Amino acid sequence: ALCVAREETAVQLFPLCRLSRVYSGNRVDWTSEALLACAAAGIAVVFVDDDGEVVARVLGRPGARDELYHRLVEFLLLPQAGGMYRWWREDVRRRAARWAGAKLDVPRDARDPVHCRDWINRTAVRYAGAESAERSRQWLRSLAFSWMQGHLQDLGLGVSTELGQAGAPSLARDLADILMWYLEPARIGWLKRRCLAAQRKGAAVRAPQHRDVARLFESRASRAAMRGREITNLLHRWLIRNG
Repeated sequence: ALCVAREETAVQLFPLCRLSRVYSGNRVDWTSEALLACAAAGIAVVFVDDDGEVVARVLGRPGARDELYHRLVEFLLLPQAGGMYRWWREDVRRRAARWAGAKLDVPRDARDPVHCRDWINRTAVRYAGAESAERSRQWLRSLAFSWMQGHLQDLGLGVSTELGQAGAPSLARDLADILMWYLEPARIGWLKRRCLAAQRKGAAVRAPQHRDVARLFESRASRAAMRGREITNLLHRWLIRNG
């Protein structure tokens, strides 16, 4: 476990098996044993300054992250790679839409991506109005995209790599769109609660701010990370079968 100690507070223990990435201020003192334990477990440690800018990254040991990168590079050399990848992306997207539709009680015959997206959009507008519904969706999607970019960076598939610079396929965009389906029930539930609270007070629904959506994402951060890792694991297993 990773042991975190602060002055005048109890020591906190975080099991390494539940961590994928650690953000740390650049003024935090780390022992070499703690950094090496994270590296051995494949956990990236990201150091940020007081403004939240990344100062340095410590990546985990090579292995699965390198294997995913090399498998994807070799797969993209196949002449039929583009069509195969699009098939995989749409298949995973359909499954994610069905999951979101079931969580939101969308009619069974409307749980495909197109009809489910329309149902979600109309429901969001009913609770928040067109402008606020769209803003909340865009802000949440941007946070999902940022998380996925960092996750892919940890897996060796970031924008700074040769594969990332080629831009084909746009993994961060595609996988963030899939991840977004798993965040939609939380967004709709949040918009509904805000709407009902305003109705009880006899007041108009306050337009959400970016910080409100950021707090919503942070409250679901562990679940979002779990789903995000599941998506890249699905891609990895699919590449193993089809590479």
